[in-house]
Amino acid sequence: MKYNVIKDSKKFYYGKQEDYSKYRPTYPAELFDFLAKKYGMKNKVIVELGAGTGKFSKIASSYCKQIYYIEPNSDMINKGKEYCYDCNNIVYVNKSAEATELSENLADIVFAVQSFHWFDKSKLKQEVSKILKSNGYFAIVWNDWEDDNNEFSKEYFKYISAWNTKLTGKTYQHKNVSDRKKIFKNSEYKTYTFIHSKNYTLDMLIGLSKSLSYAPKEDSEYYNEFIDGVISIFNKYKNNDVVRFDFHTEMFIGKV
Repeated sequence: MKYNVIKDSKKFYYGKQEDYSKYRPTYPAELFDFLAKKYGMKNKVIVELGAGTGKFSKIASSYCKQIYYIEPNSDMINKGKEYCYDCNNIVYVNKSAEATELSENLADIVFAVQSFHWFDKSKLKQEVSKILKSNGYFAIVWNDWEDDNNEFSKEYFKYISAWNTKLTGKTYQHKNVSDRKKIFKNSEYKTYTFIHSKNYTLDMLIGLSKSLSYAPKEDSEYYNEFIDGVISIFNKYKNNDVVRFDFHTEMFIGKV
């Protein structure tokens, strides 16, 4: 079958906020404990670029003084306000990462969590340099579900990666080391990994799959083909009607 490539990336997440909020993995407490201890995040001002539905910001809000939650998609930011309803130190900004309109020298740490691949890197570097304090840090954070030691995870990642290429003409970008090196000062940064696991039922795995930016929507001619493949992988690897992801939360952090 010939697949029509999606060109307008700004529309990828429209209508996907419910599945994204319910089924995307969260981030481990160990990451935030580490940030608090190693980078003194307590009493600091942070910015999250491309904050989505607030998975990261909600947890981070209890570890820092204030968060500026930057998200250009109105569906996502509205879901984030609902999800983070009890967080009183979040400022919601419906702008892009490359043009936040935030003040200069505002932030102690700027985060791009599960979002770095969407940004124009040269414009992003200018914006981050503007809003960061002189002694501030920039951090890229990923939940990576590809795991060579987990056969289910490995096959699932291969499957969704193939669909990404079919429908966008691209491959996953978070492993692009050259992009990371361009954003950090002197191409220098530190890497930290935190592992956490989560079991998924079939309904949860379908919801997770539908939350992917490029995943066909229910009215798409490709939807049934896409979901049938997800079901097939689940049935192949299920144990007591669940499959397990061992998520690797990776953080790359340094000066800009």
